[in-house]
Amino acid sequence: AVMRELYAPFNRNHEKMIVMDVRSAEFTKYAANCMLATKISFMNEMANLAEQLGADIEEVRKGIGSDPRIGYHFIYPGLG
Repeated sequence: AVMRELYAPFNRNHEKMIVMDVRSAEFTKYAANCMLATKISFMNEMANLAEQLGADIEEVRKGIGSDPRIGYHFIYPGLG
């Protein structure tokens, strides 16, 4: 309860707070960062393939993002 009160000012837009041990929290942060980087890397590869195949990556991205299991977050190809 003390931690919830301490972090309350920082969680105004988030109702969910997950309490776990320090190692699990650290690993959760690393895993989340890796997942996001993987999604971006995947879209970069799809953009390369789309270019070779003559497909429009923006249309492909919209199609992929329309799947509720995937969504539109972090499925934009980047530079590189």
